[in-house]
Amino acid sequence: MFEEIRNAIQEASADSQKVAMFLFQVLKNADKLADADPEAFCHEMGMTEAYPTEFRKMLALSRLMKQQGVRLMRDV
Repeated sequence: MFEEIRNAIQEASADSQKVAMFLFQVLKNADKLADADPEAFCHEMGMTEAYPTEFRKMLALSRLMKQQGVRLMRDV
């Protein structure tokens, strides 16, 4: 999973969407990333030292969305 996330972030860099893709990937995979170390994850993804805070925000947003009954869905 980490390699897929890293590849998506790297591909998005070409379109100046690296940060947006990072946030999207964390939110999308929040359940799987809940036990990940924010600093180690961000380092492995090639993000700067400011991003562990953003990582934590996305996990908190995921929890809030669940509490509010909101979920991400794919277009069919």
